[in-house]
Amino acid sequence: MRKIAVGLAAVLLVSGCTGTGTPPPKRAPTRPAVTQAPPAPTWRLATLPELVGPTSALWDVVSVDATHAWAVGAESYSPEKPDDTGKPLILQRDGTGWTRAALPPLAWHGGFNLVAAESPTNVWAVGNQAAPSPEDQVAHVLRYDGTAWREVPFPQGTKGFSLWTGLTVVGGHAWLVGNNGSEVLIEQWDGRSWRSHRSPAECRTGGTSFGGMPNFCTFTAVKAFAPNDIWAAGNGAWKGFKGPLLFHFDGSGWRSVRVGIDNQETAFNALAGRSSAELWAVGEHGLAVRGGGTSFEVVPDAPDGPQPDVAMDPAGQPWVTKTSTAPSAELFTRGAGGWVGTPAPQPPDAIGMSLNAIAATEGSPLMFAVGSADLPTTPRYVRAVLLEYAPLRLPDPSRL
Repeated sequence: MRKIAVGLAAVLLVSGCTGTGTPPPKRAPTRPAVTQAPPAPTWRLATLPELVGPTSALWDVVSVDATHAWAVGAESYSPEKPDDTGKPLILQRDGTGWTRAALPPLAWHGGFNLVAAESPTNVWAVGNQAAPSPEDQVAHVLRYDGTAWREVPFPQGTKGFSLWTGLTVVGGHAWLVGNNGSEVLIEQWDGRSWRSHRSPAECRTGGTSFGGMPNFCTFTAVKAFAPNDIWAAGNGAWKGFKGPLLFHFDGSGWRSVRVGIDNQETAFNALAGRSSAELWAVGEHGLAVRGGGTSFEVVPDAPDGPQPDVAMDPAGQPWVTKTSTAPSAELFTRGAGGWVGTPAPQPPDAIGMSLNAIAATEGSPLMFAVGSADLPTTPRYVRAVLLEYAPLRLPDPSRL
């Protein structure tokens, strides 16, 4: 500032202007600074690293903050050789883009279908080894500690057909749920080994329910808020009841939680929430409930599509995926006026698209959805897709 003031005084003396006489010429008005409100988030296709064909797909996704997210699936899979093709795939996001994660040598074909994370240094992925029959499939579990992915020994799934459907992480422990026929499977990694948990008592009573069917329960999803506050979703049937159910673990055992729906052959497929007091659970045929504890409200007119998934944004609003037989997929959110759908963007060469999972980011509008796009090939192949829900980048003010 001092240099500017001295220079200006010298100019005035040379010109004979000492504060009287002809005033200096007026300066042009200063152009006001350009200010813009942040753009509203929108769904767009993410740029992915080149994936190996003929078929690739993403099955699950998780995000822990604005710079750490993971998506899992498989590449290099051939439908003509289902038993010995398929390379397990994990993609990671560092805040600027998606890259292929470095995995340890894996001596098996197949892919990952579940991923969950507690922090950038505690991420878990679960997948299955391809096999001639479901009974021959073997489950594999990997963990990322912020430095490298390592396989965690896992005894379950080595015998019989075990379908692992849900994964969550809390307090350094991983919880994995699934089903083996009518048997509910609940496994907890306690930091050193796996520990099996018993399902709710109603799921183990034996006997028959409606139509002579054996009593059963299914666990299809799981969400942890604390070591003594874990929820699962699914359904069940026993004498006097059949319908969708939630299940809760309080640190000592699991119990079933009814949501006000009975005598229906439906199930919850997905579960999300910011706390156990504000949960959303969704299923096929437009099934949706919200609530917490033991009080739940059935939400009407939910999107009706196969295998929906749900995530909750920071404002507490749900986002639900919908895949239909039409050549497109949609994403729905619920506002004051009800459910509002948004067509999912898809690659220009795709003739259809399926969405398998959706994930929100705590404290951020950032969300992700993953699936696969149908390609115009014979036989029909698919290619992995990943959608991002985020604000577009603001233009550079210096170029305006």
